Amino acid sequence: MMTNSKTASLVNINQLQLHLFSLALLLISVVFYSSNVFSAGQIMVTPTRIVFEGNDRTKQVNLINTGSETGRFRISIVNRKMTADGGFEEVPEGEIGMYADEIVRFSPRQVTLAPGQSQTVRIMLRKKRGMQDGEYRSHILFQTLPDPATSDINKLSDKNTKGLSVELIPIIGITIPVIVRQGDVSATVSLSDFKLEQANTVKADKTLSLKINRQGNGSSYGDFRVYFTPAGGEPVVVGQINGVAVYTPLSSRSVDIKLKTTTGVSLSKGELRITYLEPGKDETTGLLADSRLAVP
Repeated sequence: MMTNSKTASLVNINQLQLHLFSLALLLISVVFYSSNVFSAGQIMVTPTRIVFEGNDRTKQVNLINTGSETGRFRISIVNRKMTADGGFEEVPEGEIGMYADEIVRFSPRQVTLAPGQSQTVRIMLRKKRGMQDGEYRSHILFQTLPDPATSDINKLSDKNTKGLSVELIPIIGITIPVIVRQGDVSATVSLSDFKLEQANTVKADKTLSLKINRQGNGSSYGDFRVYFTPAGGEPVVVGQINGVAVYTPLSSRSVDIKLKTTTGVSLSKGELRITYLEPGKDETTGLLADSRLAVP
């Protein structure tokens, strides 16, 4: 009886180890940034957005270990859909959509990098015959992996089950979109539902909330620039956000822009001009949408 009891206890511990390790792997912090370089934890990735169009067949992404210790990194492809507030959520397994995971390949899938070391990840497009015109999108996920040798999970044993100590290991991750444009792809955008409110932070005077409305079979991607012109004065830039997207099939999403004025200027008795621009362009060369809002 003692042997059977001990065996059962060891089996339970092994099952618990597996369960806890699986749970630890699920505690993933996935980061979505709007810049040319993404960084989180000990990961840096550049560029932060991959677009295949025309005759493009191969792209490259650089993964850099910015930490002070050697790290292991896993690279995978996942499907995400954008929510109305601009966030992302997982796509249920088997859900049908215009995803790129079946036509995009990448290499390598796992690397070990010393501090400061980088790795080039090749992303390859393998189009299928008869693809429908439109935009296909998935996300490449870069994750740090915990070192099993240093995890308390591996130190569990039969003798300490009564005072069990559990270690949950967060896995930091960064995702970047991979977009494939097939055939005739286009999108138009407009701005609506403006709301100006007092900001709840000392870093901004007010917050401008709005909606981006997208039409067409392609996504929109651009930078916001907000100007304020006081009565009888000259326009000044009071707010800016780069890399704001509305991904298909989402038709609209909300955006909050923090507004900050310069010394001697208050956001009253004037006009706001809100512009949505192609990245790296200005109002004369890359205007996607433009609206004006009177400020009492």
